[in-house]
Amino acid sequence: MHERVIKGGRVALDTGWAEVDIGIEGGRIAALGAGLAGAETIEASGLWVLPGGIDAHCHLDQPSWGGADTADDFGSGTITAAFGGTTCVVPFAMPGPGMTALQALDRSLACAAGRSFVDYGLHGVVTEGTGGDVGAQLARLAERGVPSVKAFMTYEGFAVSDDRLLGVMDAARAEGMIVMVHAENDAAIRRTQQRLVESGRTALRYHAVAHAEAIEREATHRAITLAEIAGARLVVVHVSCAQSAEEVSRGRRRGADVIGETCPQYLLLTAADLDRPAIDAARFVFSPPPRSSASQAHLWQALAAGDLGLWSSDHSPYRLADKLPDAAAPAFHKAVSGVPGLETRLPILFSEGLLTGRLTLQRYLDLASRAAADLYGLAHAKGRIAVGLDADLALWDPQRRWRVRRDDLHSGVDFTPYEGLDLTGKPVTTLVRGIPVVADGVLQPASPSGRFVPRSRAEAGSFNKPLEDTTPWIDI
Repeated sequence: MHERVIKGGRVALDTGWAEVDIGIEGGRIAALGAGLAGAETIEASGLWVLPGGIDAHCHLDQPSWGGADTADDFGSGTITAAFGGTTCVVPFAMPGPGMTALQALDRSLACAAGRSFVDYGLHGVVTEGTGGDVGAQLARLAERGVPSVKAFMTYEGFAVSDDRLLGVMDAARAEGMIVMVHAENDAAIRRTQQRLVESGRTALRYHAVAHAEAIEREATHRAITLAEIAGARLVVVHVSCAQSAEEVSRGRRRGADVIGETCPQYLLLTAADLDRPAIDAARFVFSPPPRSSASQAHLWQALAAGDLGLWSSDHSPYRLADKLPDAAAPAFHKAVSGVPGLETRLPILFSEGLLTGRLTLQRYLDLASRAAADLYGLAHAKGRIAVGLDADLALWDPQRRWRVRRDDLHSGVDFTPYEGLDLTGKPVTTLVRGIPVVADGVLQPASPSGRFVPRSRAEAGSFNKPLEDTTPWIDI
């Protein structure tokens, strides 16, 4: 007899749908089959049992940025994740002023300890200010179960030079680490922003001009090229538009080891949402900004085809008032970027991707959890419904119709960019390592029991070789 059994549900396995019971012991899936018995039974008749989601791009409990504090710590942030069917998050260990990447990791681990309701990993972050000993810091991050590092190509205090980015890529490859990059050309943003401000064009809609598609496209191309030179494995995060998605596809066709990630906001929102009164438009200020309906169509196609391989929220939990620090004179260059999305990430993918037929079940499973587990070193424990893996599960009511309303969500953020969006399908029960965190839509009273999950490095032999080891001195 198992400790707990989930009976009667339609279960999503790697091989497709199956009518099986799930036996759980010691936090792991112990058996899949018919007629399983357990000391406790969760009845799932009429529900779809899916792997718990993995959101590998979110921001929780960060040092103040632009004068704004994050509205979600590891407590509220992981509660909102669980209500959205997500059972593991991988936020960024963002450094404060003067912090090394290792000090930032220690800070984030302290913030998370005893507060998280779901399991979690962390990504390292390197800036120009985190110290010159990049190789040593990355080696220590990898040893501590953090085999991924992010670099920014824009933002004051965060943007790295090409020299530093190549150094990060070289060091990461040596340690079996993934490099994540925010790809926007900082000089082009600063130049365009200055000209807009000088000409009096400061309404929030001009955020889409200061961060134009060409600016993202150039940086995406450059990051991929540098990764080819270094033989690095690269994730271009929050790909927002067709131009950047095409750069990812071109790089992959050349043999570059690059994966593109996109987010729900780029599939549902457009630049037209910025053309509103400032307090309303602020709900749609994020970077890169929302684009065109044509880019939306391209991104859906790229997700379906696998040209974009990751679906993340980029949950950036800033309160609406903090996004407009000068409410009397709102201006795009003073607004704080970021929107919440941990709780709505999977319901949007389920309703707008799986149920509409845009995505097959297998692509849904990839984007919900499997691809992130495989890429970021979690596949030994998470990402699938399979014997031996953690019993991270979400029970969905596939027929539940509901309207997204901020008052019904669980984030500390006081708005959602998806207010009024009608969706079909909702997770009603979420289990982390077999323990219900949310049951029948109610947060369970147990103390937070989420754990830090050390992640595995990539195999050294799986990386491309750097340019100097592959390119002859002459091609004849």
